[in-house]
Formats: sequence, C-alpha cells, structure tokens
Amino acid sequence: MTESTYRVVNLFTVDWYGETEFWLAPGKIILTVGLILYTIVAMLGRNPLGDRFRFRYWKHPGAFTEWYRDGDLGRLLGFLQCLIQASFTVAGRDYVSMAAGEGENPRHVLPRAYKAVYYRPTLCFVLSALCMGVLTPNDDEELVQAYTLGLPGAAASPYVVSMNQLRIRVLPHIVNALVLGSASSAGNSFVYCTIRCLYGLALEGKAPKIFAKCTKRGVPIYCVITALAFSLLSFLQINRSAAVVLRWLINLVSQSKFQI
Repeated sequence: MTESTYRVVNLFTVDWYGETEFWLAPGKIILTVGLILYTIVAMLGRNPLGDRFRFRYWKHPGAFTEWYRDGDLGRLLGFLQCLIQASFTVAGRDYVSMAAGEGENPRHVLPRAYKAVYYRPTLCFVLSALCMGVLTPNDDEELVQAYTLGLPGAAASPYVVSMNQLRIRVLPHIVNALVLGSASSAGNSFVYCTIRCLYGLALEGKAPKIFAKCTKRGVPIYCVITALAFSLLSFLQINRSAAVVLRWLINLVSQSKFQI
C-alpha cells in the first residue's frame, strides 16, 4: 500500500509531492513535541502507576551500555555504535536543495528552509534520544528482542514499551499511527530525492540517457520506476529477520554518507 502511494505521488508533478508533505509534516511535529511532553509528565510521576522514576534508568542499568568490551572502553564502543545508527536517520538533509528547481520563489523560501534544518535535528533527534533513555532501560527485554530478533509491534518503539509498562491504554495506538505517517513522509521524500538525483545524472551524461526522458507533465518516468524498484529489497526479510536486513541497509547507507 505504501509503495502504491509513493508511485501515485511521484508520477505527477512536484505540486503533488508538496501537497502530500504539507499534510504529513504536521504529524511529525505533533509526534515529536507530544512525546517530549509525555516524557516530562511521565517521569515526574503523572502516570497511572504514580511512579516518579525521573532519571532512574541512567543509574540502573546506566546511561551507556557496553558493546564488545567491558568497562569504559565497552561503553565508548556502544556510544560509537549508536552514533553510526543515528547517522542513518539524519542522512539526506540535502533534499531541500533538490526542490529548488521546481519550487516557487526559491531565493526567498530556501534560506529559511536551510536554517530550519539545523534546528530540527537538535529538537527531533537529540531530545528524542534523551527521552528514550529516560523512559526505558537499555537492557529492557522487549527492546533487546526487537533489535536482535526483529519482533514487530510495541517492541519496536521505546515510547510504546514505556506506555505499556505504565498501563497507558489508548496512547500507544495514537503513537503508532503517527509513527506510520512519519515513516510514509520520510519514504515519500527520499523517493523524490532518488528520482531527481538519477534524472540530474542523466542530464549530465553520467547515467543512461533513458533516465532523462520525461512524460508530458515533465515527470522522469523511468527514474520513477527505477527508484520504486529498490523497494523490492524489503523481500530480503523473508529469508532473514527484519532486524538483520535493517542492519545491512544501515551499514550500507551510513558508509556511503561518511564517504561523501
């Protein structure tokens, strides 16, 4: 269903892409701000259990987990491993520039967009990482199984794990719905970026000329088909678990970004 949505949006002009992001973007803002507020309220004891846990999990089992080695070296390696994982999520901030050629009044709009890019990672990623460390311990059984076995459902989200442990009933479903919308928005953006990158390479003669062919609406149709074909990689999880396949993609994308 998600791939069909990407196909429909990217087969039309950039107006459809912008309209889609206009409606999906507020969900990401609501989700981020809402989860930060939830963390503050829950850690201060305003939860069904009345548990005022505050920064308990930063002491037991600790804010940093060990990786490969014991002691301080292991905690440093664990931090570096998380840094690599995080680089996967912040990759692709350059897609703001790709919309310049198809947007209205880019000289006025783009400077504001570039400035917002610096504030967004600070709010979304740094604060969110701190919140997850406050809400759940790093040795939580559900989280460990989600990473090692790729279990679906609540085990994939530290926020939902926390809500279930605190016996909050309705909120986990709302969070899952907003996360699904955010993931759809991210996928839509990166499909758009892939199409425009391939089209630009074709215009410069660095890719086959067939990718430079467009429809009457100006959509590079063969670039769209090629970009959507990468979604077939999702079938890798049939032979391996989703966690293993995700780790492959994270390593591949992260190394590519570091090389750039």
